[in-house]
Amino acid sequence: MKYRYITAGISIINDIKYADGRTSNGKLGGCFVFAYDGIALFSDEVIPVSSGGPDYWDYYGEYFKDNDVPTEGIYLTMPKTHHTLLKYEQSGAWKEESLWGNDYFTLQKENCRTSYRKLQPFLNKDVKGIYLDSNADEDIFEEIEMIREKAPAVKIMWEPPTMSSKDPSLHDRVLNDLHKIDFYSMNLDEASSFFGSSDREEVIRKIIALKIPCFLREGENGSTWIEDGRSVYLKALDPEKAVDVTGCGNCSAAAALYWRLEGKSFEDIVLNANVAAALCARSDGPVQIRKAREEKVYLKLCQDYAEYDMR
Repeated sequence: MKYRYITAGISIINDIKYADGRTSNGKLGGCFVFAYDGIALFSDEVIPVSSGGPDYWDYYGEYFKDNDVPTEGIYLTMPKTHHTLLKYEQSGAWKEESLWGNDYFTLQKENCRTSYRKLQPFLNKDVKGIYLDSNADEDIFEEIEMIREKAPAVKIMWEPPTMSSKDPSLHDRVLNDLHKIDFYSMNLDEASSFFGSSDREEVIRKIIALKIPCFLREGENGSTWIEDGRSVYLKALDPEKAVDVTGCGNCSAAAALYWRLEGKSFEDIVLNANVAAALCARSDGPVQIRKAREEKVYLKLCQDYAEYDMR
């Protein structure tokens, strides 16, 4: 099967400690799976590309099977799939520790990078969009031209990891990489660090000045699409109903990419991205795509949103 969308990023199993003291262990994580959900809610022409270890299917196998997720893009390049402790703070910020030792982050970086080689089997003239979760110093940004040669119509959404957007020593590299892709997404905290301002309106002005379309995520406050000198903001849908906010940013950013490339208005992009985030937030782990489709959960949330004060 040919796929029109690709979501590429790391796979991680998370033990989670929430800000309210709750804990949950062995949760499926990694940007790629939540980004996959953000597109798979609307289309079955999407494939995830990621990496793990020989134990990968012990963790992810049931989810892939239950939700008809394509498996061809999974590469087993690690001694074992990375497992971390994710700690949330009241502000929504988080910290992550490796259960296998901090050296495993280096091993993951060396063995799980998204590359042209991993993407190449799925690139063709029909591919419309790639969601990319890669650090600013990864070689994939030197391979963008190769990707575009193989998939000339493709548009790329990059979500710079927090460490890239918040580390001043990487900002020049991030800026250089941003000019190689088509869209990007940051949360407001990351964007504030990157653009050097804690004032939301000033951050938006600087994003507009950069002239690269951006999906700005604002957590429980909502999100904003910024392009061509315009910014369109909508509130989040019932954030108080959230069960687990892990992956909401990845899910909504990928949904925003999908609806932007499907030709929707800026307002519709934000609306659909916020609804995807709401569905992710109400899920315990990744979204159960098959069930959500069968029960038309997404459409029901859209109806709720239509009756909601979005602004």
